[in-house]
Amino acid sequence: MTEVIKAEDPVSPERAAGVLEKGGVIVYPTETLYGIGALVTSAAAVERVFEIKGRPKYMPIPVLVRDLRMLGSIAETSPAAERLAGKFWPGALTIILEVSGELNPIITSGTGKVAVRISAHPFVSRLFEYIDAPLTSTSANPSGAGNILESSYIYETFRGKVELIIDSGNIPPSKGSTIVDLAAGSPRIVREGDISSRELKEYL
Repeated sequence: MTEVIKAEDPVSPERAAGVLEKGGVIVYPTETLYGIGALVTSAAAVERVFEIKGRPKYMPIPVLVRDLRMLGSIAETSPAAERLAGKFWPGALTIILEVSGELNPIITSGTGKVAVRISAHPFVSRLFEYIDAPLTSTSANPSGAGNILESSYIYETFRGKVELIIDSGNIPPSKGSTIVDLAAGSPRIVREGDISSRELKEYL
C-alpha cells in the first residue's frame, strides 16, 4: 500500500521522515526531477532503491545533504568544491567527491567516491529539519528509461513499490542536475544538466 501526500501539506516532511526512519522508501520532488529516497544509514532501504529502480549495482547512487556540515561527514571537501557550492548550492549541481568517514559502499558501488548536492526544493529543505542523515537521490524512473515529469505517471510507476509518494504535481522539463567530478584530479563535467558547462567554467 502506497500513501500519497501533497508536498505543500504542512505535515508532509514529518510524515516522510517517519517513513524513512523506519527503513522505508519514498518518492519525493526536487527542483530537477522526482527522486527515490532512503536514508543512507539503512542498508536494507538502499538495497530496495536499487531493486525498485532496476539499477545495476555497479552504478553509484547520488545523495542529498542538508548543509556543508553534513557533506563533511561523508566526503572530503576542497577549495574547488567550496567555490562551486557557494555559487550553485542549493541547486541543480551534483559534485563527486572522495568519501570520508563511513558510508555504505553500496552507495558508492565500491568506487570510494560519492555524488552529492544540496537541493533547493522547499519540501527537501523542510524534510532535512526532521532527518539527520543524507538521503538517496536517484531519479524516480526505471533504470535506462526517460525522465518522469508527470505526477500521475509517478504514481502509476511506483504505487505498491514505495511506502510514500510526495506529490508536487508535474515538474517542468528538466535534464537533471549537472554532474562535476572533483575526485578525478582535474575537474571533469560528467553530465551537463540544467546548469550549462559555460556557467561552470569560471568556477572550475
